[in-house]
Amino acid sequence: MAEITNRLENVWRDLWQVFGESESWDSDPVKCKEIQQRLSRFNRSHSDDSEHINNVIQALSKGYNLLKSGIEWHEPVIGHQSIDKLNNTHKARGVQWKLVMVWGGFETITKIILPKPNKKNNFKVIIQNFIDELELPMYVELTAPDSTRANLEKWLAKPNCGKSTALSYFLSLQNTDQEIIDHWIIQSQPISTWGEAVRLAKAMRNATAHGALSASKVKQWGMQKSLLTLSDNLGEIVVAGLQKLI
Repeated sequence: MAEITNRLENVWRDLWQVFGESESWDSDPVKCKEIQQRLSRFNRSHSDDSEHINNVIQALSKGYNLLKSGIEWHEPVIGHQSIDKLNNTHKARGVQWKLVMVWGGFETITKIILPKPNKKNNFKVIIQNFIDELELPMYVELTAPDSTRANLEKWLAKPNCGKSTALSYFLSLQNTDQEIIDHWIIQSQPISTWGEAVRLAKAMRNATAHGALSASKVKQWGMQKSLLTLSDNLGEIVVAGLQKLI
């Protein structure tokens, strides 16, 4: 975790050396053009207009700070009133909201530098194209939760709710979120690529932020380590992405 934080700080420092002094691009068309050309590596629709460049850099800064705050949140805990009353549910909730924070930073950064989704290029395609441009190592598989856990096994045995599995329906997930949750939990398949990791992080973030996935379920289903891994995965992708802009 400390290694990811250090690498994130280093790449951000190097990127600012490329951008130049704060808002220097406002009066420097050459600098705007240079930044626009770097951004075009991921999205050719970026303009070299100084206002657009300023908006991009401000969004990158917001995303970076949110992502960094989440990654630096060591031993996250939410819900305790005193250190003496800590329990595993408080820790599981902290892990959930750490991922929510990290996802917020990841989403802010990727939304501003990547193309906007459309019918032809949806979120899954855009993220995969982005990942394909990065120099990431082979993904270390994230194993599926133990389906024999009593509190999970009963959900797997429940009948489908229309087009949704009982679990996805319970978590209020649809479309690609439902697909990746069914792949990982219902079908008990490992997450084996960076793209799948991003999709799973998004699904778990949505289930948490919408109040469908409780901390007690995270604890009962044994997902704490997986959520921490997903947070680190998002950080790794952002580091690799920002490196490409330098």
